[in-house]
Amino acid sequence: MQITIFGGTGPSGKALIQETLRRNHTIVLFARSPHKLDPEFRDSDRINVVQGTLDSYPSILSSLRGSSCALILLASTDGMPHWVGGTSSSLTITNAYRNIINAMSELGIKRLIGTGTPSHVEPLDGLNLALFLGVSLLKVLLPKVYEDVVETGKLLTSLGEGGVDGASKEESDIDWTWIRVPNLYDGPSKQKYKLGYVGQGGWFLLPRLSREELAKAILDEMYQGNWVKGIPFCCD
Repeated sequence: MQITIFGGTGPSGKALIQETLRRNHTIVLFARSPHKLDPEFRDSDRINVVQGTLDSYPSILSSLRGSSCALILLASTDGMPHWVGGTSSSLTITNAYRNIINAMSELGIKRLIGTGTPSHVEPLDGLNLALFLGVSLLKVLLPKVYEDVVETGKLLTSLGEGGVDGASKEESDIDWTWIRVPNLYDGPSKQKYKLGYVGQGGWFLLPRLSREELAKAILDEMYQGNWVKGIPFCCD
């Protein structure tokens, strides 16, 4: 199976690429800066790199052609300082998702799995004090980042409701899943990931997640489809 990955140049993307290759898939990797990829990925005959920016619809369309699924590991940098890769734009990730969804609809691709954060709140979420304080701080210090996450969640849930926000029938039929993640760390986890809702692991301790376990969660969900049109919280 061919899979298109957006946001594969960071550490979480590296873990996802490794897990995807381990499961014998081929990859089309959409990247603004392919030079950031590890040489083993750039030289792999099972990875095709498409260079482009998230506002370039033709590049996104090209990267999705022939794929069965889109995996999205994009994080907003709206309003952050330029020296850390920030941008002065608004809703960068929301608009990227919209472009990806439109391209998928045009090509007839149904499966999309992305990642977000607990800035988006689900009705079944409980209280986790550490996450609540972290999201509150983000809302004050980086309001554009917070807004971008919230609006991405609204975009996806509007698809799940069957055409709100101007979505076409084809867009509404996309089988999307958006996995919210806490603090991520490198290295193996001592336990398998869990998918559920905020607060199920306790209301005080800060949840964490290994990048390796996140990669497994994404690909397991691609196979199993337990959270189609759902927004679970993932931690280990």
